[in-house]
Amino acid sequence: MSKSAVLFNGQGAQVEGMMRDLAEAIPACREVFETADRVLGRSISGLCFEGPQKELDLTRNTQPCVLAADLAAWAALRSTGFQPQAAAGFSLGEYAALVAAGVLSVEEAFRLVQIRADAMQEAVPIGQGGMAMIGECDEKTVLELCSQVDGFVAPANFNRPGQIVVSGEASAIKALVALGKERGIRILRLPVSAPFHCPMMEPAAARLTVPLAALKLRDPSFPVYMNCDAEPVTTAERVAEKLARQVTSPVRWESTLRRMHADGLDTFVELGPGTTLSAFTAKTLGEVRILNVGDLETLRQTADAFQAGE
Repeated sequence: MSKSAVLFNGQGAQVEGMMRDLAEAIPACREVFETADRVLGRSISGLCFEGPQKELDLTRNTQPCVLAADLAAWAALRSTGFQPQAAAGFSLGEYAALVAAGVLSVEEAFRLVQIRADAMQEAVPIGQGGMAMIGECDEKTVLELCSQVDGFVAPANFNRPGQIVVSGEASAIKALVALGKERGIRILRLPVSAPFHCPMMEPAAARLTVPLAALKLRDPSFPVYMNCDAEPVTTAERVAEKLARQVTSPVRWESTLRRMHADGLDTFVELGPGTTLSAFTAKTLGEVRILNVGDLETLRQTADAFQAGE
């Protein structure tokens, strides 16, 4: 029997107009945006539906907006009667996965994510950190490259086979890009304003510790596979610690997908804007069923696929 998992998008997936048609058509989706606006005291819905993109791309705005989009897609899918057997979320998307599993309430997630967004942006002064994507290299090669430049740089995201993102000091990232050019290795600097998922984010992790500890987290209704170690959590016991650790640890997405598949999950539904996670899943796992919900049309297609038992 097929076992399904939902995958929630993270920062970088944001696009002007995301989930507007779902919010207009489905009351449960509209309620997600209304909750975001109320809890955070500003128009998250307006940023999502109207942008402008340059405002949407600011970390302070991106993270709550993508969370709202992820949760709206989840509300849309749930409205069809769908129930997954597991979940995972890419970086920020982990908060949506925990809401889906009942560990966090929607309100708690928005408050935490706003703290997270502000803390991550403020942890390192703008211009002093950065990230870069390295194409078609394994972990050993990436670590060797990082060790050959002055300054701090280290793996931050293990996206899929042959794609690793590194994070670190701006000068080290610049040197790494130059080294890649010398070696014939494609290294692309990413348009981000901070070095996410590395030890330089320690001040942000520290700021999250207190609000996380103050929450009474609930046991998940289905396993949630966590970024920092690719392991499923089935109780609330270690969720707070792993969420804080996530900020300074690499996102082990490839390992997460492989672990989920090894545990018998064979259908993956990407929720939120874009299809990046679908591409990662296809590259990592090959022949598995991959669906997505990012608007009314993809919601219909996904609902039809499950109804037909495809």
